[in-house]
This record gives sequence, structure tokens and C-alpha cells, in this order.
Amino acid sequence: MAKKKGKRAGARKSVSKKARAKRPVSRSKAKKSVKPSRKKSAKKSVKKASSGKFNLIVTYDPNHEGTAKKELEEVLAKIGEKPRIADSGVGGLFKVYVSDARRVVKRLADLCKADPNLFVATNSYTPIDAWCSSEPEAMQKKIKPLESGIGTSERWKMVLNKRHWDKMKGTKLIIKLTESISRAKVDLENPQKIVQVEIIGKEAGISLIEPGEALNVPKLKEEA
Repeated sequence: MAKKKGKRAGARKSVSKKARAKRPVSRSKAKKSVKPSRKKSAKKSVKKASSGKFNLIVTYDPNHEGTAKKELEEVLAKIGEKPRIADSGVGGLFKVYVSDARRVVKRLADLCKADPNLFVATNSYTPIDAWCSSEPEAMQKKIKPLESGIGTSERWKMVLNKRHWDKMKGTKLIIKLTESISRAKVDLENPQKIVQVEIIGKEAGISLIEPGEALNVPKLKEEA
């Protein structure tokens, strides 16, 4: 009888081992095994989204938004660009993402010289290096590093355009923002470098450009 009991106990043990082997993986364990791949894909999507920041602003006739957008798409297509165009929330201004804003503007200027009739509804194309809040202190912090891009002997000026923003008068704001740069040679007529500040409501686009790196379509047509 003792032997029979031992066999039964052994049988129970082997059955329990088999049952555990056949037992399905619990939902909690399955979730844990999937988590690493989910995190990996999430990181990729965030990286892709952050690389698409707008780096060009385009002004146009606000009475012809549809025509301006079509024109913008067509001239950019002619130089091989596939832009992302967005409404800025301000009439007469598009925010655009292109591969290289300065290179694009140069090529568009050449295109405008060759065929001015391609540019009818759009007015200006300005590269943007960085975005920040349109609070004066936030803009000052963003402008300060641009000083290193202006040589000690170079002439410079600030160009300020503000839209849907009335916290401070233009002249007073320019004085406040230029305090961030200690370069002494200010030249409003013939600068070598331009600190461009484009205020659009609650945000501001800022860049350091040379005179030929922004396109003013009406001015270029006059000079041609």
C-alpha cells in the first residue's frame, strides 16, 4: 500500500509539471515582453516629428491665400522641394518646412530673376533658425547666442516684424532686444549681418542672416 501511495504522489507531481508547462502566458507577462518594442517605436516617431520644425516663413497677399499657396507649391516643386505648409494663424503669412531654407531662398531668387511671372501672390521668403515665446525676455535669450556669428568688425542691424502683438512699441522693443548683442558697428543701410525677429502672436521666429539670404520679391523685380 505504501508503494501505491508513492506512485500516486509521483503521478500528481508529473501532472502538475505538465499542467504548468501547458499553462498559457499571463497577460501581464505578455505586456512586459512587448514594452521594449513599443518604447523603441515611440522614440522613432518623436524624433521624426521634431525634425520637421518650420524653417521658412512666406508672406503673401491675404486676399489671395489660395492662389498664394498654389504658387508657393509650384515654385518649390520647380526646385525639387516637397514642402510642408501650415497656416500661421496670421493672415498673409505661411509657416513652411523645407530641406534647407537658405539654399531654397537662393534658388528661388534665381528662379524669380529668370521668370518673374512665377511670383505674383507671394511677397517675401525669410529663413528661420529658431522659435521661442514672444515674451521679450525669451527673445533676448534666443538672440544672445547670435552674437558669436557677428564678427567684431562686421556691420549689423536688427529687422523686427510683429504681428498680433502689442505688448511694447516697436522702437522700445528693438532697443530692448539689441541690448543682447554687444557688437558696436550698427549699420542700418548696409549691414553685413541681420538679426531677423519675426513675432507671430505668442511665438517668435529668430535668425541671423546675410542680406542675400532673404528674398523680397517686389524689390527683386524692381532691380531686375
